[in-house]
Amino acid sequence: MKRFKLHKIGFVSFCLIAPFASYADDAPSTPSTTATTSSAQSQSPQTINDAAFQQVLSSYFPLTPAQIHQFKDVAATQQEANAAPPGDAPPEGTSSIIPVTLKPGGDMPVIRIGRGMITSLVFTDASGQVWPIVSYSIGDPTSFAVQWDKSSGVLMIQGQKLYAQTNVGVMLQGMEVPVMLNLLIGQKNWDYLDYVQLDQNQPGDPNVPDPVSQAPGYLVDLLNGIPPQGAVALTVSDSNAAQVWSYGGQYIMLTRATLLSPAWTSRANGPGPTPYHAYALTATPELLISNMGNLEKLIVNPGNQNAQTN
Repeated sequence: MKRFKLHKIGFVSFCLIAPFASYADDAPSTPSTTATTSSAQSQSPQTINDAAFQQVLSSYFPLTPAQIHQFKDVAATQQEANAAPPGDAPPEGTSSIIPVTLKPGGDMPVIRIGRGMITSLVFTDASGQVWPIVSYSIGDPTSFAVQWDKSSGVLMIQGQKLYAQTNVGVMLQGMEVPVMLNLLIGQKNWDYLDYVQLDQNQPGDPNVPDPVSQAPGYLVDLLNGIPPQGAVALTVSDSNAAQVWSYGGQYIMLTRATLLSPAWTSRANGPGPTPYHAYALTATPELLISNMGNLEKLIVNPGNQNAQTN
């Protein structure tokens, strides 16, 4: 009987102690709680403020300086690509002399305009003098912006679109018919300055007799710096005063001076206060010119041909 009672008391004691043991295992230990509290108390207020400040900086400025520079470089590259015109190479601006005739059957010249670029048109007569503008009218003002300097014969035209085409009529002083020009946007190259040269002089011009015969096209090309195909460059005693080519059984010459001898058969004059002159003349070994008021003799050597234009 005593053994039985002792065994029962032991079983009851185990049942009473076990729940308390389990509860003690789940509860946080006193040493761990004490360590955490001690660590928090060891941080100074300045350290806590610095940590909070760094957290605010990270939220407002998540990118590093290196990432910001990289972003700017990529954005600049995108803006450059968007601003560039279509095509692999940027368009080139050129300047030329454009001959215009008002005779029936003539072709309407084409002026190449660039988008966002200004093309200046200067109207001159056959002697190269600027011809004042009275008025103008453009077919498509939404695609082409035009500015007119009323004190001179200058029109400034700017393209507003990537591709567009229209025409413009320009009334010159003393003329009864307009000068018609074809404007075109979207070409590979564009004209930044064109001299539109008519094949006649201004009415009442006392300096040059009127009418003036139209110069051949190859002389106009020579004024633009393009010798005609097949022209052969010759050696001249003073190459700074003139350039001479052999072409079509005659000589053609480009110079700022005035040719006095031999008599020229055709002439084309460039624009400006000291214009270039392109002459067609009989082949001769000696040329007499007036260069800035001084008489000069030029010797042409037909046997020493420098180059041939293809």
